[in-house]
Amino acid sequence: MTDPVNLLHYLYISIVGLCFGSFATALVYRIPRSIPWIYDIKSSNNKACCSACPICGAKLTMRDLVPVFSWLFAKGKCRHCKAPVSPRYPLIEIATMIATLILFHVWGVEIYTIPVLLAVPFLIAALLIDWEHMILPNEINAALAFLSLIFIGLRAWDGQGGLQDSLIAGGVLTALLWGLSWALTKWKGRAALGQGDLKFLPAAGLFIGLGGLPSYLALSGALGVITALISRKTQDKQVFPFGPALIISLYLHLILTGMGFDYRW
Repeated sequence: MTDPVNLLHYLYISIVGLCFGSFATALVYRIPRSIPWIYDIKSSNNKACCSACPICGAKLTMRDLVPVFSWLFAKGKCRHCKAPVSPRYPLIEIATMIATLILFHVWGVEIYTIPVLLAVPFLIAALLIDWEHMILPNEINAALAFLSLIFIGLRAWDGQGGLQDSLIAGGVLTALLWGLSWALTKWKGRAALGQGDLKFLPAAGLFIGLGGLPSYLALSGALGVITALISRKTQDKQVFPFGPALIISLYLHLILTGMGFDYRW
């Protein structure tokens, strides 16, 4: 018989995941447009943090901001001006919920699961922003680095160990890719990796640990080839973002780590 407590956990995480998705859509819309997404008590411009319809400017209330369901009940339109609202918003919310549920399933109810789950909306937002605008924003990289530090700290506090291993991994991965980027830049005469990609690496190394670096680099490279082909096919661009490959590879490694995968080789 299924444990009802577990079902309640999954129901709760589903709701949390949808809220994460709503937050991810806000990041995807706001950051490339330099719209504030953090409330600053010292700022006089916090009105910009309030959600509003980009067409008519009407301030959105809780009725308009319920993930997925507000879009469904409004039939995909703004409740105020009836302008169409892209289905990408509920799709991002659902995708974020699924991604959150998967990580919760493999990591379980542990204190260090919290920063892993909190990383999901930032990973989703970073992937979409980099794919569309070819930037990995500093604020997202900083948030992921902060969460990765909390993660390794909580793991060590819970007796899981790996603190030194993760710190070394973060340094090694960053140094390795910075060195590779420098060499390729000198060879090609143009930037091989974006600064945002390189700033993303410390968090990836901290989350994965030293043992996972070879497979992380290999998978990132393979995914980079795939994203390059998709980018050239769909957008006809010679330059493609490498961030999505790094992000997807990190997410897959978080799943493997949560499952207890042995990276030794």
